[in-house]
Amino acid sequence: MYQTIPVRYLDAWLEQGYTGRLIDLRTPEEYNVSHLCEAENIPFLWLQDNRQTLTGERPLLFYCARGSESLLVCGWYDRMGYEVYNLGGGYRFYQGKYQCSLR
Repeated sequence: MYQTIPVRYLDAWLEQGYTGRLIDLRTPEEYNVSHLCEAENIPFLWLQDNRQTLTGERPLLFYCARGSESLLVCGWYDRMGYEVYNLGGGYRFYQGKYQCSLR
């Protein structure tokens, strides 16, 4: 079963030593405006058709704009045996110190 990390606790949770991958499921345009530092942009629509492409033994934290797509993706990867986490509420509510921008 995957765990949901409430957006208000994300900074503290990351600082406790999370060493997994951060995966932003939003569009490249949304990602370019702002995203979690060190996050990889793998859009939901692409991942939906390519679920087997994420490999490795590191945990996965998924997030999207509002939290619904990341919930779905967490279910997929949880059933495949991955250690997965969901950012509860989505990125739109995040205002912590790990925000980065490509602009």
